[in-house]
Amino acid sequence: MENSAAASSPLTGTAVGRVLLGTLAAAFWRHRLLHGMAVAALLLASAVGWHTGNMPDFGVLKEYAQYLFIAFWISGSALALGTLFHLALVKRDTEPLHTFLKSLGKFFGDAERIANSLNGLVASLAFISAFGVLKGAIAILSPFAWDKALAHADRILHFGRAPDEWLWFIVQSPLALRMLNIAYNFWFIVLVTMVFTVCIARQDTRLRHQFLMSFMLIWTLGGFFLAMGLSSAGPCFYERLGLGGDFHPLMQALAAADHIYPIWALSTQDMLWGGYTGATNGGVGISAFPSLHVAMAVLFALYATRRSRLAGVLMWTFAAIIMVGSVVLGWHYALDGYAGALIATVIWKACGSFLVRFAPDRAAAESDRSFSAATSPLQT
Repeated sequence: MENSAAASSPLTGTAVGRVLLGTLAAAFWRHRLLHGMAVAALLLASAVGWHTGNMPDFGVLKEYAQYLFIAFWISGSALALGTLFHLALVKRDTEPLHTFLKSLGKFFGDAERIANSLNGLVASLAFISAFGVLKGAIAILSPFAWDKALAHADRILHFGRAPDEWLWFIVQSPLALRMLNIAYNFWFIVLVTMVFTVCIARQDTRLRHQFLMSFMLIWTLGGFFLAMGLSSAGPCFYERLGLGGDFHPLMQALAAADHIYPIWALSTQDMLWGGYTGATNGGVGISAFPSLHVAMAVLFALYATRRSRLAGVLMWTFAAIIMVGSVVLGWHYALDGYAGALIATVIWKACGSFLVRFAPDRAAAESDRSFSAATSPLQT
């Protein structure tokens, strides 16, 4: 009996390994379009980087990574404690810690989830690395030439006044500016959380591919090609470019608010301008049109609406806050935000239509209804 059991162990281990490799291979094939898009972005970035000598500012990226690590640590700890309290106080579990650890092991030990996570994260990280080069090259390849036209169009669209002038009650409130600045910076955490959550999903649905494809195309088509075609710096740099004092009152209001509450946008704008002029090293690039902050927030809302009505309402509210913040913090002309929202919506719809006809095999077979099924916090 012992010899028989011992002999069967290696076979069992081999079978498990084959199943895992087969799952990874199948997931790679389902993600082939995403991998192709990431590779294409890397090739484009290599060509652009070689031509311009531009490289991403890893100092800034490192700082962002540190903040994200802290945020994920706090969020993860809060989720773990919340789950434990739920098991102990609500479900009256006799061994809440054991149940929690078992669920955690099941969550991270799932072959399908591992396969989807590896493929989704590799494609996304490769793409993000490529875009870091493309973003910084925009002003080099296409010097700012559209700020005056965009500012003028903004006034025409808003009945002869700049959008920030209509929002004077926010611009003149240091507390409101502070809260909008916090929300605007929180966008980055939402971005990473959304991409990470979609990547590690166990069920590889068409909706998942639609989000990741849209994510890459919005950044590439809107954030690089369109940004070069209508290259602009934004209201916060309008006067520094020698275009006049149209936005001087707005920047003065932000500076005044900064004496009461820290307005982080101002220090970030100084950092970007220093990188642009060569006064400091690096800088991740200046580009106003279209607003990728708004475009991404709208993408999050479109995706969240398909997942949950409540999540959709929350994310559309967040998108509206980002739109207002982009204007009153001096980052964008309102037209930048409108364009970003339109681009995100069009690309989202186009990707959805494309996947209905040419979806990867598994994504086409999976029903999007699986997203509405009830799941535990550790199985989302």
